[in-house]
Amino acid sequence: MLSFGWSEIALTVIIVIIVVGPNEIPNLLKQLGNFSKSLKKASRQFKNSLNDLAEESDLADVKKSISDITKLKDSLDPTKDLKDEIKSIKDTVKNTNEEVNKINSKFLKD
Repeated sequence: MLSFGWSEIALTVIIVIIVVGPNEIPNLLKQLGNFSKSLKKASRQFKNSLNDLAEESDLADVKKSISDITKLKDSLDPTKDLKDEIKSIKDTVKNTNEEVNKINSKFLKD
């Protein structure tokens, strides 16, 4: 793979000194440091944006799941059906009582 021994590192340093010159090495190192910082910053920003997208996607999935559960709960709620049936029975009893009262009042008049 990519492994450097001491001889390769020494050869690279000698070539850099010859090509760049001993006076410009500090400037070169500063530029390399700045370039490294900018790469790290861009990498961090990219990673943060990916994390934000993942969180938004997760939140959307959670919201959808919650709404699905709520809809399922409403559709499976047995008390709703019971309440409707009880209301219907109450209405029927009320109507029956009214009819009985009407019939009783007719008989009492006659």
